[in-house]
Amino acid sequence: MSGAPLLKGAQGSSPQEASAAGSSIQIRGMHKYFGANHVLRGIDLDIAARERVCVIGPSGSGKSTLLRCINALEDMSAGEVTVGGHAVDRRSGHGVNAMRAAVGMVFQRFNLFPHKTALENVMIGPLVVRKQDAAHARGLALRLLARVGLSDKAQAYPGALSGGQQQRVAIARALAMEPAVLLFDEPTSSLDPELVGEVLAVMKDLARDGMTMVVVTHEMDFAREVADRVVFMDQGQIVEQGPPQRLFGDPREARTRAFLARVLRTPGGAG
Repeated sequence: MSGAPLLKGAQGSSPQEASAAGSSIQIRGMHKYFGANHVLRGIDLDIAARERVCVIGPSGSGKSTLLRCINALEDMSAGEVTVGGHAVDRRSGHGVNAMRAAVGMVFQRFNLFPHKTALENVMIGPLVVRKQDAAHARGLALRLLARVGLSDKAQAYPGALSGGQQQRVAIARALAMEPAVLLFDEPTSSLDPELVGEVLAVMKDLARDGMTMVVVTHEMDFAREVADRVVFMDQGQIVEQGPPQRLFGDPREARTRAFLARVLRTPGGAG
């Protein structure tokens, strides 16, 4: 599945490529309430271009909400998110579509259109959002399906694909928008265990190619292997962050140590 990157480097000319230079994402003072539930409590976080950040923590700690607020799928209650040096005015909606084109999202549940083939699912963004001609969109989609190991499934409908194959189509669909950053919201959590590896292999390939990635995950071995930085969240706050070798090997905070004790069976294995 490895191959030449389909995304150009930061010296390219598209808005997405230009936004990849420097700090890709800056988050300042992010709060999110759902009614009386204070889900995010003052998040400050920078994601550099080409950095791979894995976000870990217990269920309900705000990890997925953080991603959805970055991509404006949820409105923040307070705070600011800057993407590629440009703040998005979320109240007026100005710049939200451009931001979403630069920041791709891969969901837990694939969210493929069931009445469209794998090829059509990957083509839809370039056709509808980026207004590319059909021949160009088709060629791009075929190359991306080949990249995720699904050349032979281009004409298959989602119902005929395994969960792992559907998730790989979803990754190809996100890549078709040529984003500067990819957000992954627990992309393997709904998969049968034997299908997890094929999705993680595609994500590792993207990491090797230098894609900026923010990954909410329960796959501790993946975080240990791929991440430049691991962020541990609990109760809506960033408790601790650092290189995976340090955070997994010598966590400084009691809450981090308690979480890792629950999820790691041994110092070198994931629970």
